[in-house]
Amino acid sequence: MIWALLESAPDAMVTVDSDGIIVVVNAQTEVLFGYRREELLGHTVEMLIPTRFRRIHPGHRATFTTAPHARPMGAHLELFARRHDGSEFPVEISLSPIETEQGLLMCSSIRDITERKAAEQNLSHFRAVVESSHDAIIGKDLNGVVTSWNAGAERLFGYTESEIRGRSISLLVPPGAEDDLPRMLRELRSGERVDDYETVRVRKDGTRIDVSLTLSPIRDSDGTVIGLSTIARDIGVRLHYQQQLRFLAEHDPLTGARNRRRFEQDVSDQISRSHRYGEQAALLFVDVDGFKHINDRYGHHTGDKTLKAIVVALNNRLRKDDIVARVGGDEFCVLLPYASASQAHAIAEDLQRVIGSAFPLDSDAVSGLELSASIGVVEINDQTESVDDIMAAADRAMYRSKADATLRDIGPINLSILRQQLP
Repeated sequence: MIWALLESAPDAMVTVDSDGIIVVVNAQTEVLFGYRREELLGHTVEMLIPTRFRRIHPGHRATFTTAPHARPMGAHLELFARRHDGSEFPVEISLSPIETEQGLLMCSSIRDITERKAAEQNLSHFRAVVESSHDAIIGKDLNGVVTSWNAGAERLFGYTESEIRGRSISLLVPPGAEDDLPRMLRELRSGERVDDYETVRVRKDGTRIDVSLTLSPIRDSDGTVIGLSTIARDIGVRLHYQQQLRFLAEHDPLTGARNRRRFEQDVSDQISRSHRYGEQAALLFVDVDGFKHINDRYGHHTGDKTLKAIVVALNNRLRKDDIVARVGGDEFCVLLPYASASQAHAIAEDLQRVIGSAFPLDSDAVSGLELSASIGVVEINDQTESVDDIMAAADRAMYRSKADATLRDIGPINLSILRQQLP
């Protein structure tokens, strides 16, 4: 009966006598080691042991025979066996002494653990990769409770694993911010994946950080979703550089005002709102009078300082939603949302005063120089056709303003002559 059980066992079963002679093997032994049964019976068990261990094995066997006792599998011993073709493989072995009429027999159950060792090695490698990753790698259950937390997560969010394990991942959502996690958890539980989701999270010390999240379902061997994995990456530096590049692409490098291309997009957006919602707005075209004289007399450095001072003065006078742009060397435009024509003219008069006092009076050489500006005003409404049309109309209005100022300055004697020269 007992030999029948050995024959049907899933592990290789090898029974030897006190001298180490093989007396019984089962069918699985033939499969595992590649020997026929008759090639094993009557030979010492050392033939199944790698050559480098054969010299010391009889001593171990003698020790076991002297004090026989059962030794279970998984006794934390690194054991190897040898096949008929000479290849070696890792094994686990359990030993059981059997008292018979012929004397003591030792029955060993031998299990090939090659696949398990490979899986353990892969798992160890995976753990090393996870722990050395600069990204935060977080494991959660299906309710969003943290189950694993690598060193990258500790560096990014400030919590140690012991502090956050067992707590909800919603702890990282900033106070007052919309909690987007329930929606993402629903998607992940249904097997979906979330890639490169950019959002804001909060560190242990309360500071907010911009992160990119990649979330994946964790499945068991049957494909059932049993957990959730998150990879979080700090993108604050990247967003900062993107903002810098966007600013450089949309702003005048000297004054920091909008550049012409970006301003025309602002005007286009305003025209669309005027057509759709009836919003009224105004566009001012500002030309600094005699600016070439400033550059010629005092140099471009003073000219640049003047342009920057003008933009600062305009922004200080205007509302937060008003937009200032530099559209030429000494030409500026101002978009006034929600402004009527009368309001726009009043603002234009005030801006002329502001520009007149904007010159940087930090040098005796220029202390006596005064600035002035000609400003054209046009209204944007639901009849405005295009950006080009409204910009051209503002430009013409500015030249009419400049001509009117010239007429006022020359006096009545030469007025008729100037009118003949004006277009």
